[in-house]
Amino acid sequence: MHAQKDIQFDQLINLVRGLSEVQRRQLKAELDRLERASTGSSLEEFLLSAPTFSENQIKTIEETRKAIDQWRKN
Repeated sequence: MHAQKDIQFDQLINLVRGLSEVQRRQLKAELDRLERASTGSSLEEFLLSAPTFSENQIKTIEETRKAIDQWRKN
């Protein structure tokens, strides 16, 4: 089944309604696959471009954690 590029949304909905149950499941599986593929890459890009802690910031965090642990023990 080939779709035209200039199809209107209402026409697309009507075409989907005309699909058999098997075809609808196939369409849903393909849409889910496309969504996972696009979501995964954007999440990966986001994580790779996210800011990171400097060594000084990591040292400060570790010292703060130790101080909190000591405070909790007392």
